[in-house]
Amino acid sequence: MQVVERQRNYLRNPLPPGDGICAVCRSTAGSGFELCYQCSQHRSASGGMQADIVAPIAYSIARAQHDHNLIIYKSAQPSAVAMGNLSSLTVLYLAYHWDCFAAALGGAFTHVVTVPSTRGRQGEHPLETIVARRMPLPVLRPVPNSAYGADDRNFYRDRFYLPPGSATGGRVLLLDDTWTTGGRVQSLAFALKAAGAVAVAAVVIGRRVNPDYGPSKPLVDRLRAAPWFDITRCTPVDRPH
Repeated sequence: MQVVERQRNYLRNPLPPGDGICAVCRSTAGSGFELCYQCSQHRSASGGMQADIVAPIAYSIARAQHDHNLIIYKSAQPSAVAMGNLSSLTVLYLAYHWDCFAAALGGAFTHVVTVPSTRGRQGEHPLETIVARRMPLPVLRPVPNSAYGADDRNFYRDRFYLPPGSATGGRVLLLDDTWTTGGRVQSLAFALKAAGAVAVAAVVIGRRVNPDYGPSKPLVDRLRAAPWFDITRCTPVDRPH
């Protein structure tokens, strides 16, 4: 808990949906719209086969400390401090809200999965090392489709492969470090459901926000005026159903 307390001054909770905030990713939505442009595109392209819950733990404001941690924890020479910060934050968040997810999904998690690297990284993904290994769940390991470039952030139904039936009846905890457009997360959620999962909850350590992007400035202003981070705030149920 002390490790998380030290991060409270730079972390900010997701804003509730509505009032210009996307109901899925908690970024900026246009006036009168439930979803931002990207989340609307994902819903349409996936035919609704996407994550049942998207739960950002905190915002990752570009060039701020949380954003920096999310970059350097998986660099060529990873920061042990950043790894410890992110591991403690995510594991404690999940511990506080484990029952909330179970209630929202109709049952407890049965599997955990991380979004695999699309940059040819060898070995276990760092997020699996610092979080998924600490979960009392079997790990699913999807294979990325090499036809799509590492910098391609769009949604594709065939972006990831899982053996047919490998997630049958599963309620899957899908972990990712950073949500920028959400294309990879929702592509993996689609693959999980195609492999038989009945429910998917995507927990994202940082919902990235660029303060230099004009439509994001009102959101960033609200975050700067918001109270410090409260890990007990329940994102899984803080959304329309």
